[in-house]
Amino acid sequence: MQKCQKVGLDSPYRLLYCSSKGDKAGVMHELEKGVKPNLADYDKRTALHLASCEGCTEIVDLLLHKGADVNSTDRWGRTPLSDARSFSHEAICKILEARGGIDPVGLDSQLPCYEIEHTEVNMDEATLIGEGSYGEIYLVKWRGTEVAAKTIRSSIASNPTVKTIFLKELALWQKLRHPNIVQFLGVLRHTDRLIFLTEYLCNGSLHDILKRKGRLDLQTVVSYALDIARGMNYLHQHKPRPIIHRDLTPRNVLQDEAGRLKVTDFGLSKIAQQNDVSGYKMTGRTGSYRYMAPEVYRRESYGTSIDIFSFALIVHEMFLGGPPNLAEDPEKIADKRAYEDSRPPLFSYLYPEPIRTLLKECWHQNPDCRPTFEEIILQLETIQENFQNKKRMGTCISACAIS
Repeated sequence: MQKCQKVGLDSPYRLLYCSSKGDKAGVMHELEKGVKPNLADYDKRTALHLASCEGCTEIVDLLLHKGADVNSTDRWGRTPLSDARSFSHEAICKILEARGGIDPVGLDSQLPCYEIEHTEVNMDEATLIGEGSYGEIYLVKWRGTEVAAKTIRSSIASNPTVKTIFLKELALWQKLRHPNIVQFLGVLRHTDRLIFLTEYLCNGSLHDILKRKGRLDLQTVVSYALDIARGMNYLHQHKPRPIIHRDLTPRNVLQDEAGRLKVTDFGLSKIAQQNDVSGYKMTGRTGSYRYMAPEVYRRESYGTSIDIFSFALIVHEMFLGGPPNLAEDPEKIADKRAYEDSRPPLFSYLYPEPIRTLLKECWHQNPDCRPTFEEIILQLETIQENFQNKKRMGTCISACAIS
């Protein structure tokens, strides 16, 4: 299979870039070249979405005149009118409504993000505990409780439009409640930096656990996998639209004092797209390529199944005690998976047959053939029950032999 070229300023996606920047001449040039006005990126966001989001009235008029679909929906069910309303671009709202534009997400697109007075958190006494996809992570005290403060890189926070999008995502996050999801607490008000608070999980990430312990036994792997699958299943079954993580890695899975794993930083990786010169960067850290589904790497349309692929790679690593081929460049690994259908080996002496079968299903080349997290949970619960039955039976045999 021939590799597709990376997105650049000479690609069809130039139309999206020019539309987001209000470059009318650039948009005209791309349309005259034959680029379709309804071209969409891998989030199904069209040039009209981007122009509406950025307040580019002339571009909106031009695209509609050239046949752009006024009600095209992106991956989150948002139309150009949803975006225009989110950013209070009233003139564009009127133009879109006059052409039959609708806003299916309604008030969900305008949720306020819970704000915390900056005086309640003393960042001068904060302790640096890590670095995330979007900035540094600190341990701070808020109302007498230790919480995590995540600072957002200036390249994101300094862009008013990107900052607003980020806050919209956090506003959605604050409504979520699940035992396997990290709880969002709020955003600090009136700070020079963009900082949001989440619950603090003292045991660190799954990445840290694997570095400390190495290979995990079957019982622990299945227990951890169930924690992750339950959290992800909650996100994928969210209404009115599923929440796709897009950056599910061991670093984004944290452990609380009770040993339970919780998923964090879900749905936020698309914000990093704004840093790329073309406007469409695939993900945050380079290391995230190691867990990237082939269809994302190839910049194809995708759905919730990309998280299933990433999940399988995490389970695989729990048996190994960490990622294989550490010396190999993560992007090259992603490239092989995308274009050569390469997958990690599953040695029978290391992976029980039910686990091998499950992992093969989860990283199937055809995304439609991968199971859902709901189905994965049922399989893991069966594996867990069988393991416990065998363990009890073994204990009983040993006791009988002693007597």
